[in-house]
Amino acid sequence: MHSSRLAIRDRLSTGHCTSSWSQPQCCILCGEPDETRDHFFFAWPYTFMVWLKLAENLFGLEPNPDWETALSRLLTGSYDRLTFILLRLALQATIYFIRRERNERKHNSNNKSVDQVAKLINKSVRNRISSTNYVLNPKLQGDDTLV
Repeated sequence: MHSSRLAIRDRLSTGHCTSSWSQPQCCILCGEPDETRDHFFFAWPYTFMVWLKLAENLFGLEPNPDWETALSRLLTGSYDRLTFILLRLALQATIYFIRRERNERKHNSNNKSVDQVAKLINKSVRNRISSTNYVLNPKLQGDDTLV
């Protein structure tokens, strides 16, 4: 199952989840005693800064670090079709790359900066857009940010 679906359903393998298997795990990224989905997305300052870099211009409001609020704004906000698609792509890519960064830090001790992860996500979203009809939209032309 795609990691964004797992995140939305709160089915990601986190320290909180593994504690029910008698294997408690704190957040390897910051030491938070209870590693949860909500902590990853976006209560941890690192991931919130990544999300800010990507979604701030798209939301029209400053993104909220609370997972439920961010998801609710995404689903109930009045966005034009293109912005809605960009927000969904940005969220999906953010979930994927944050989980990847977590696993890299856990297994390989490699740490990427907020800017490095944001650039990877931005490039991933841009690559996805370039394979669609939206690539010619003037809103998607220009600098290296999503909009």
